[in-house]
Amino acid sequence: MLLLMRKRIGSVIIKVFAFFLILGFGAWGVQDMLGYQVGGGSGGVAEVGGEALPARALYKDVYSEVNRMRQFLGTSFNIEQARQLGVVDSVLQRQINAAATIVGADDLGVVISDRLVRNAIVDQPMFRGLAGNFDRERFQQILQSNGLTEEAYVARLREDLMTQQLLETISSGVIAPARWVDRVHSFQEESRDVETVFVPDSAIADVPEPNDTNLRKYFNDNKQTFTAPEHRALTFVRLDAADLAEEMEVADGDVQASYDERLDEFTMEERRTVRQILLNDEEKAKEIILQIKDGKDFLHVAKDIAKQDKSTVELGEVTQEDLLPDIADPVFTSTKGSVLDPIKSALGWHIMQVVDISPGGTKSFRDVSEQVREDLAFQKAVDAIFDLSNRFEDELGGGASISEAAGRLGLKVENLEAVDQFGNDATGTAVTDLPAGNFIATAFVTEEGEDSAMTEAGEAGFFILRVDGITPPALRAFNTVRENVAVAWRAAKQREGAQALAAVIVGAVADGQHLTDRAAEWQVEVKPVNGVRRGGNQSVINDLLAAKVFKLKLGQAAMERIGDGFRVAVLKKIHAATSGPSESRKELTEQLIQALQQDLSSQLVVALREGAGVTINRSAVDALFGERQNRDR
Repeated sequence: MLLLMRKRIGSVIIKVFAFFLILGFGAWGVQDMLGYQVGGGSGGVAEVGGEALPARALYKDVYSEVNRMRQFLGTSFNIEQARQLGVVDSVLQRQINAAATIVGADDLGVVISDRLVRNAIVDQPMFRGLAGNFDRERFQQILQSNGLTEEAYVARLREDLMTQQLLETISSGVIAPARWVDRVHSFQEESRDVETVFVPDSAIADVPEPNDTNLRKYFNDNKQTFTAPEHRALTFVRLDAADLAEEMEVADGDVQASYDERLDEFTMEERRTVRQILLNDEEKAKEIILQIKDGKDFLHVAKDIAKQDKSTVELGEVTQEDLLPDIADPVFTSTKGSVLDPIKSALGWHIMQVVDISPGGTKSFRDVSEQVREDLAFQKAVDAIFDLSNRFEDELGGGASISEAAGRLGLKVENLEAVDQFGNDATGTAVTDLPAGNFIATAFVTEEGEDSAMTEAGEAGFFILRVDGITPPALRAFNTVRENVAVAWRAAKQREGAQALAAVIVGAVADGQHLTDRAAEWQVEVKPVNGVRRGGNQSVINDLLAAKVFKLKLGQAAMERIGDGFRVAVLKKIHAATSGPSESRKELTEQLIQALQQDLSSQLVVALREGAGVTINRSAVDALFGERQNRDR
C-alpha cells in the first residue's frame, strides 16, 4: 500500500485531489481529520475506571492481528473482513480486560518493585548473549526492532507483572478433585481393539454400461457439478521492474561507487565453530581437560562429568566479537581441532574446542561487479516504474483507454479471453504467467466495462486491467460433458455398491457371523487394529468410525466411509484405563488445573470490569475502522 501511495502522489489527478484535501484539513482541523485514521484522537475508544483507552493503541493492536492473520488467510485479508469476523471487538475486549485488571490491582495495593522488574528483564532468554548473561546491547536492539523505548517496555512489563501477580494470587493452590480426574481419565484413556475389513469402491467391477436415460438423470440431479464457473475476459498491462531493469544502463563509475559503499556487505568476518564447557570449579575444569587430552570425546566428557548436554555445549559459528574478551583471543589464535586449557573469566572456567574455521575476507570488485550492476539497474528500474505508472494514469485521466495509454508509452497490452476465479481458462487449464499480487481477485471485483485501479504486483511492479466481458455461470450442454457424466455415474454406482457390500457385512456380523468366515467370499482382507482411542486416530480408523466403535457392544460392527471406500470395524475387546499414577494421568491433572485456573481468572476479570466500570465509545471504534462510512454508503 505504501508503495502504491508513493507512486500515486506523483499523479496529476492525485495532486489535484490532495490540494482539495488540504483545504479540507484547514476547514475541519487537521487533528479531527487525521485523529482516528492514524489511531490518534483526543477521545478514547473506551473508558475503564475513569481512564480512556487510546484509539492509537487499539488501531495498532488490531492491525498487528490482521497482519498475523494474513500469514494464514492470504494478503488480500483486509480490515473490513477482520471487523466482520469480530477481530476488532476481540482486541478491544482484550484491552479492556487488561486495563480493568490493572485498575483492580491498583485498588488492591498490588505493587511491583524495581527489583522484580529488573529480574524479569535479566531472566528473559532473548536478552542473553552467547555467554548466557544479560546483554544490554541485545536488549536495546530487540526493543528498537519492535518500536519500543526502554521506558515504554519497562512500564508495560510492570503492568504485566502486576496482572500476573494478581491472577496468580487467585489461581494458585487450585487442585483438581481426584474423583473428577479419575472419571475424565477413565473416559479419555479407555481404548478398543477391533477387527476391520475395507471395501474399496474399485472392488465393484460389475457396473453396467449406462444408457442415455441414466446419464441424463444423473446430469439433471447434479447440475452444479457440470456448471461452468463465471469467466471474465480481460485486457491488462503490467509494469515490472525486473523487465525494465534489463533495459537500464549503469555507468562503470556508479558500479565502483556502489561497491565501495557496500564494502561491509562483501566483507566476511572470520568465523569459528566452537564448543564450550563452562564450570565454576577450577579443579573440575582441570580434571575434564585431562580426560579430553587423554583422547575422550569432548561431548561425552561434557555430558558424563560436567552434566551439560550437546545443546548447552555447542555455541555454533561465532565471530570474535561474539565471545567474551577473555576467551576470544585464545579461541581465534588456535588451530582447527584445538582444545584449549581452562580459561578464567567473570563467568567461571571455560574449556573451549575449535571445531571448524571459516576464513574471513573481502570479495573483490571483479567478483561482485556484475551483481552490483544488476542491483543498481533494478533500483533504477523501480524508480522508473513509479514515473511510468504516474504517466500511465495521467494518460487515463486525459481520456485514453488502457490500450491507448499503453501504446503511447510503448507498453505491451495483454489479453485473456476467459479466466475464472481459480485462475483457469474456459477449458479448465490453469492460466500461467499472470501478474503477481491479487490479479484474479482484482479482476473479479471490477465491474464489466470498467478499469481497475493501478494495483501493486508484488514488491516492484504494478498492473492495471479492464473487464471486457463477463460470462456468467452456465450449465454446460449435456453433449459436451457426456463423457464426464458417464465417468461420474460409474463412480457413483461403484460407491453405492461398496456401501451396500459394507452394509451386508455389518448385517452378517449382527447375525453372529465372523469376518474371517466369509472374507474370501467378500474378497476382503481382515486386519486387526488395536488401541483405538476416542480421538486422534490415524487413517485406518478415523475419528468418525472410532466414535461409532465406542458405542458398540462386544461383537457388534459399524461402518464408515474412509478415503475411497468403506471400512467395517467389529469390536473385539475393551481396555479400561489403567488405574494409579501414570504419565497420562499427570498430564490430565495439569490440564484440568489449568482449565480451573483460567475459569477463575475469567471470573475475576469479569468482577474487576464491573468494579472499575466500563464504557465503550462505539462511534469512535466505528470511525477508527471505517464502519460508519461503509454503513453510510
